[in-house]
Amino acid sequence: MYYSKTLTPAVFLRREKRYSVLCRLLSGEEVWAHCANPGRLLSCLTEPETPVWLLQYDPDAKKERKTAWSLEQSEPIPGVRVGVMPIRGNTLFEEALSMGFFPEFSGYPDLKREVPYGDASRVDFVLSGPRGQIYVEVKSVTYRNGDAALFPDAVSQRASRHARELSLVRGEGVRSAMVFVVMRPDCRYVSAASEIDPSYASIFDSVCREGVETYAFSVKADQSGLFPSLSLPVFPRENPACFERSQ
Repeated sequence: MYYSKTLTPAVFLRREKRYSVLCRLLSGEEVWAHCANPGRLLSCLTEPETPVWLLQYDPDAKKERKTAWSLEQSEPIPGVRVGVMPIRGNTLFEEALSMGFFPEFSGYPDLKREVPYGDASRVDFVLSGPRGQIYVEVKSVTYRNGDAALFPDAVSQRASRHARELSLVRGEGVRSAMVFVVMRPDCRYVSAASEIDPSYASIFDSVCREGVETYAFSVKADQSGLFPSLSLPVFPRENPACFERSQ
């Protein structure tokens, strides 16, 4: 996916109230940017002076915004850019789907977004076709520990609820899947962040055993956009030894 305009480089100074970050442009001007990620942004935006990239909105758009800037990317490691806006994951899933990242989804040509289901929830996508339906929940992942992309980076009752609801759908004989969009290029597999949210890790392990499918792919980022890169394996519980033996 391409941004509406080229991103503006800056450096991160501090974060306030989760949704606001203070940044310094290369000109020296300090600006507030909206941070649409409610997570802790571990391993991607914790240190002052971390390089970041901002999207500037047009003056007309700013009338309905508190700031003209939005935080889109960080560079916690030289040469490694991370997309930090979770909503981009849905667009990237659709692009990856059209690029053939998910042969398991072939035969389901129709796509609906934000379909009501479960306990007053909405699933991100429902794919349908002659073979039936697949309920798909997309999760953006930014937290890295070693080779692992770990989700979530903060306790998330919402993520646990979504996992349980996908399991209920599967229990009714309908396919359901979780797709993890790893918004960085330096991870080799995806797993649950059991040390951060042990409840989610336990639920995720259970729903995988109950037949909820899991898929993942990494993303490369530059100032023009975010782009699906490589398919990644998913382990219900972090198990790097098993992964290393498979290489």
